[in-house]
Amino acid sequence: SVGGTLVGVLIIGVLRNGLNLLGVSPFIQQVVIGVVIALAVTIDTLRRRSNSAH
Repeated sequence: SVGGTLVGVLIIGVLRNGLNLLGVSPFIQQVVIGVVIALAVTIDTLRRRSNSAH
């Protein structure tokens, strides 16, 4: 949904800004963002499977 996308963009932006302010290297920032996206996709997939099973 559009709302979910906007929330996701906001979370990624805040996370990226926070990591930058902490002086985290760009490579590690990319890794952290990638892990967050992978977790979000996994959680969404599990939720969809759970809802379709009922």
